[in-house]
Amino acid sequence: MEKIKGFYTSGYDVSKVEQYAPVLHPDIVPSDSSARVAYTRMLSMDATIYGLVSVYQYREMYRQAINHESSDYVGFNKFVHDRELAKPGYKAFKSPNVDTIYSNAWLNLTKGPLLIEVPAFGERYYTLQLLDMYGNTANISQRTHGSNAGRFLVTATDWQGELSPGVTPFKVSTPYLWILMRIFPLHEFDLPEVHALQDAVKITPFTSDVKASEEFSLFGGTYPQAELDGPAGFFKILDFVLRSNGKPAQEDGLTYRYRTIGIGGQIPFDFDNLYPESQEGMIAGYADAMNVITNSQSQLGIPLCTHWVKTNSKGAYGFNYLSRAAVNYVGLGANVVEENQSFVTFYDENGNQLDGSKGRYVLHMDSPPPADAFWSLTLYDAKTKELSPNSINRYCINNRTTGLQYGRNGSVTITVQHTSPTENTNWLPAPNGPFYLSIRSYMPRPELLEGKWEPEGVRYIGI
Repeated sequence: MEKIKGFYTSGYDVSKVEQYAPVLHPDIVPSDSSARVAYTRMLSMDATIYGLVSVYQYREMYRQAINHESSDYVGFNKFVHDRELAKPGYKAFKSPNVDTIYSNAWLNLTKGPLLIEVPAFGERYYTLQLLDMYGNTANISQRTHGSNAGRFLVTATDWQGELSPGVTPFKVSTPYLWILMRIFPLHEFDLPEVHALQDAVKITPFTSDVKASEEFSLFGGTYPQAELDGPAGFFKILDFVLRSNGKPAQEDGLTYRYRTIGIGGQIPFDFDNLYPESQEGMIAGYADAMNVITNSQSQLGIPLCTHWVKTNSKGAYGFNYLSRAAVNYVGLGANVVEENQSFVTFYDENGNQLDGSKGRYVLHMDSPPPADAFWSLTLYDAKTKELSPNSINRYCINNRTTGLQYGRNGSVTITVQHTSPTENTNWLPAPNGPFYLSIRSYMPRPELLEGKWEPEGVRYIGI
């Protein structure tokens, strides 16, 4: 146990001390009506913040891997491949990048490990981002494993089997996982090669006795319906996730408290069987949490004096539950900054909202973002958080953009406006209204991660 200046900085192992005695009986629940409402409200607020990402991810998993009646259903352990770059109207999630082609799959390890085989990707960037049911991220990517072909055995932490020759172990924290795969096309004629690479990534059971038909052994009453909305549906899903996926041992004390409101125990959560005071408290606590989460979005990232916000710790949360909830409320699938460091701005250098109806903007970069894979600047409609349709079908500018113009000493200047510019420029079309910009740097170099490179403010030129 570490001690600094009179304060303990880490916990201790309760099995090694005499004073701690666990009990088998549940904690008490206040019998007084007003106290019960207050107690339940407190726990429900805490549980909502803790579990938001797991509930939101489960709803996506249910739609794609569990609900046979869904138009998007494919089942577990099977990829769904996009075949084009994201365009206006992209439905999977808000604010997609327009640089890589997406694939995604939901994994089910309850029957044992899964083998993932990836082909050689050559010089192009790729990543298989594996997210556990709490949004924590790890990558099989060009950054972590290089560009050669590879075979990776995805296993639970307690798996003790033997590895086949040439197989790399990849231990994960929950039996249900989400894979987001991104592949970067080298140029506009590269899509057939990207499609072939997508199809070459394989997911197969590691042992021959696991049949694909067994993947739905829990279907038929155990999986809660994702269509249930509001507090009752939210907490039923959270209860399932906690019971079926577990959580870090360090969170036992935190989540054990939720059992007094029916979440995470041996009996599945049933909102209708709760006392009316408990129902009232849960509804109020859920509303409290959602209010806190939505009002915390503006605090994500590190604000810069240029009115850009630098993302920090996305995809890596530790025990920062409110940050985790706020990030995933904005959008699921956040990656770690070592894979993609990004910056976002809604404002020009003077703090005024970016608005295409007001005229022309310029972003000048003395040097592009330092990245070993690629960098890009993408524009989104501020009202919809989606890509903005335009006459030339250009939604981003990156270092592979055809005809990209560089200035003296490698600088890049990008013009952002609604109408077509009269001169030959690096033009990124804007809507005739509010918009925002995102800079992404894949495989960022140390100088970017250390804050030695930051974007200049967006300069307003006028009509």
